[in-house]
Amino acid sequence: MAVGSSYSLKQVQRRLLKSKVLGLLRQKDRLDASIAITHRLCSHPVWQDAQVVALYSALPSEPDTSDIFRLAKASKKTVLFPRVDKDHLSFFIVDKKEDLEENFLNVLEPRLGCVEASIQDIDLILIPGVGFDRQGHRLGRGLGFYDRCLSLLSPRACRIGLFFSFQEFPKIYTEPHDQRLDLVITEKELIRTSSSC
Repeated sequence: MAVGSSYSLKQVQRRLLKSKVLGLLRQKDRLDASIAITHRLCSHPVWQDAQVVALYSALPSEPDTSDIFRLAKASKKTVLFPRVDKDHLSFFIVDKKEDLEENFLNVLEPRLGCVEASIQDIDLILIPGVGFDRQGHRLGRGLGFYDRCLSLLSPRACRIGLFFSFQEFPKIYTEPHDQRLDLVITEKELIRTSSSC
């Protein structure tokens, strides 16, 4: 499939999911599903073994990650959050929620003064997205920040996508730069898409 047609199909998939999210996701449903996702993640051995975890600040249409942050800190894990730096993500140590502030995309990211960490130190990274399939392909928001970031991770790092079950597609159309997930966690199940974690 040509890159141009793949890009168009990805745009259609994004629009379809956006209307689904806006129409189906009530706040209570989001919180209930987020609790189930958090439980699945935090009971998995790869989470328990990880020392350095990279989280993200969830948008209203994504599974809430605030309990994951709280549990990571309670488990004495080093927690990193991304900051958008031009065309890539840099990761910074975040010790408390007050270390985060809104950026130009209205996403919470580390304040100036937080200590930058090496992407090679990440044991486990949580990745947002608009949709997923069972082969570990993810549909992002189209800016490529996470795909560029994932290509730089250590091979030992586990890549985990957090999604609501209704965000599943039979097939996500991919482009050469797209990076796969190792695990997908929804409120209903954990889907292993590789043997690396």
